[in-house]
Amino acid sequence: MDSAMKVMQQETRLRTAGGLTVTDITDEVTAFVRETGIQDGIACVYSPHTTCCVRVNELESGFLEDFGNLLRKLVPHDSYYAHDDWDRRTENICPEDMDQGNGHSHCMAMLLGTAGESIPIREGELQLGTWQRVLFIELDRPRDRRWLVQVVGN
Repeated sequence: MDSAMKVMQQETRLRTAGGLTVTDITDEVTAFVRETGIQDGIACVYSPHTTCCVRVNELESGFLEDFGNLLRKLVPHDSYYAHDDWDRRTENICPEDMDQGNGHSHCMAMLLGTAGESIPIREGELQLGTWQRVLFIELDRPRDRRWLVQVVGN
């Protein structure tokens, strides 16, 4: 029996529709975990962007509607954000952001917590609950994005 620890990583690119869109990436993560052959370990699924994230939750239309409404109520798009005040802001400036501010997207991302999730693997399968799915959540305008999954185990 080979008990050597393995580390494998995959990057996936996607174009989002923008505006609080949720993409179910569970099947892609599951397929990669199976492809690695790792039986026991952990899958870390991560978004290297500041205005989107990866979360584990239920993919159910009523919940997604409630979740979107809650975020919009807590962090309205049309409020003042210093991040979007071009008379004040001098750091990390992306010219395309000047056309359409995204301060609200950054605030939403901070409320949602980390940019990724860690999911245990047992007997080669993700240990997700009955209704849990791995969700890529876009909080900004339509953008080219990527997400990473790194599987560690044996």
